[in-house]
Amino acid sequence: MKEYQIFYLCFYLLPSTADKTNKSIIFIFLVQSVFFVAAMFSIIMVLIFHYHKKKQVSPYETVYVVTGDGKIRNRFLLQGRKSFIITGKPGGKEVFIEDYGRSRHDKYIYGVCNLVSGIWYLEAFPGSHPLGIRKGGESVIYRLKEEIPYPVSCQDIIYVDNCKITMKQKYPEEAE
Repeated sequence: MKEYQIFYLCFYLLPSTADKTNKSIIFIFLVQSVFFVAAMFSIIMVLIFHYHKKKQVSPYETVYVVTGDGKIRNRFLLQGRKSFIITGKPGGKEVFIEDYGRSRHDKYIYGVCNLVSGIWYLEAFPGSHPLGIRKGGESVIYRLKEEIPYPVSCQDIIYVDNCKITMKQKYPEEAE
């Protein structure tokens, strides 16, 4: 930044003030410096705003509930959402993805997913129905402990009764 100010002073400001006094040159340089600092501050504030806005956006586009035979049973869009809940019928054979505030009381709650700083976290609710996750390329399915947040990536598969839940990642140009 200082190099740009010195360049500006030497090649633009000083030649234009050849017939001015030293006080007016210093005043012009100080005014120019204040405008430069204000411009840099504005740019930094815009970058901070975009960074925080990006951290509140989901890196994933859609959540899919896939049945045991590989058919997509339910699709849930994540655009503009900060959380969702995994529910099922009391018998445990059907699994649904719903908005956290809109879940019905006649359904069993398996777990909840929350978006925190651009990362989805899955928490298993207390109860007798197990909730599992298989991380990325691993072959082991981990049973989730109750009320402990687990980060979820697009390679992970969430297991709920006889269904699998996967997340589809946005394309890089859509994520920005």
